[in-house]
Amino acid sequence: MPASKYDVLLPSEVGYTLPLANLNSDAHRGMEGVINYRGKAGELSYTLGVNGTVSRRRDLEQYKPRFGNSWNEYRNSFTDRWANINWGYQVAGQFQSQEEIDSYAVDNDGQGNRTQLPGDLIFKDVNGDKVINDLDQRPIGYAEGANPYFSYGINTSFAYKGFSLFVDFSGASMQSFLRDWELRYPFQNNGTSPDYMFEDRWHRADPFNNDSPWVPGKYPAIRKDNAGHANFQRSDYWVTNVRYIRLRNLELGYTVPQKVINKVGISNLRVYANASNLFSIDNTKEFGVDPEISSANGLVYPQQRSFNLGFVLGL
Repeated sequence: MPASKYDVLLPSEVGYTLPLANLNSDAHRGMEGVINYRGKAGELSYTLGVNGTVSRRRDLEQYKPRFGNSWNEYRNSFTDRWANINWGYQVAGQFQSQEEIDSYAVDNDGQGNRTQLPGDLIFKDVNGDKVINDLDQRPIGYAEGANPYFSYGINTSFAYKGFSLFVDFSGASMQSFLRDWELRYPFQNNGTSPDYMFEDRWHRADPFNNDSPWVPGKYPAIRKDNAGHANFQRSDYWVTNVRYIRLRNLELGYTVPQKVINKVGISNLRVYANASNLFSIDNTKEFGVDPEISSANGLVYPQQRSFNLGFVLGL
């Protein structure tokens, strides 16, 4: 991989800089496999196939890396390390009461916990210095986007007395999805917010009485125009390592017997019905997004479900 030698300087009078040289290196490492089986039981014939691919980039060498300290090396080194590491805070729980906040010894929000409310996220103090900051961030996921490191498929077919059935599943994992914008911040873009954030949140029993008891929920209490609150920092609370399997294609067909179609001068006739993207089993449904969506706010069309009827005619 081309790079420049930062430690070789040329006087400005030379009028040019050193050309890039072959100094760095990386590699995509992984494997893939396919297994197919064909069988028959009486008049029933069937096939089963599975396939899988795992591939990930690894940075191998970097020209004379420089680091100010061991933390800087741990956080920013590219030498012999997987690429696209997702860093963030680890969430250890949520505050259950104002009394717990008042007695909490760790500065969780960077402001002496004065912005915290019951239900707010508690970040793990990894280095034990009683302050939550960048030194407590750790790898919390894979690269974000629509290209998972691991993908697989399962396909099968059955044929019996002119009937045929084809089923095709596909799935993936080792992919991270960060909920952002409309999926993370309340009242984002003129009030747009996910319904789950309002329906299952910490809130006062009486919204007009600040002395009324807190009602627990999954999500922290809602703040308006406060996207900079500690709750919304990048953490494993908002990052989901996506896993899914989808019924990609399903087709049922029937080939009309020759003795029937020969009477009308047809050599071949097959009718069929198929459907695509009928359903998926995944861990993103609770956010209202498709597992194959790469947009952090989910504002793109998901995989479309389609149905078709057709025939194949031979004269």
